[in-house]
Amino acid sequence: MSAMSLCVAQEQFTAHLSVVEDAARFAFRRHRRQDREEAVAEARAAAWSAWRGLIRKGKDPLAVGVTGIANNAIRYVRNGRRVGNPSTGGRSVMDVHNKKSGCTVLALDDWAVGDRRWTPADEAAFRCDMTEWLASLLPRRRSTAILLAEGRGTKEVAELLNLTPAAISQARSWLERSWREYQSGSVVPAP
Repeated sequence: MSAMSLCVAQEQFTAHLSVVEDAARFAFRRHRRQDREEAVAEARAAAWSAWRGLIRKGKDPLAVGVTGIANNAIRYVRNGRRVGNPSTGGRSVMDVHNKKSGCTVLALDDWAVGDRRWTPADEAAFRCDMTEWLASLLPRRRSTAILLAEGRGTKEVAELLNLTPAAISQARSWLERSWREYQSGSVVPAP
């Protein structure tokens, strides 16, 4: 592609960029603001890459359709792909913030692993208490507690257990109260 045709392609793409951005903003509207901005930027980059690829193959991007290019770019981003990071297999596995990386990012006050105040005896006591407390729960409550302890979100746990997110939210409150009362020696009746 010559420099002149690249300039023409870029001007043509820029003229239709608002369609891509509007579609991406709508598609990622439920993301947190910073995640949404990142996803829209990734969709913009994916759309430009597709636009250039179509021109390189001798096809007219406008004939293919700007909305179709935008939708493919959104699908590309939703699948975890990144235009500038092709060596990761499209999953951005080196990014610790990516849920598919297998890493969980914790706040410093939640991080007990490096806390030197915990002795091996404290950890062993916690494991015994947790095992005993989990065994005292009804099977569905136990499953909910285990999934939440793994760091899974309310919506994900609800889908896995075929419940509503509201039910999981209520269960989370009950489980927290139950654990605290178990630690203090009280018993919480199951609802």
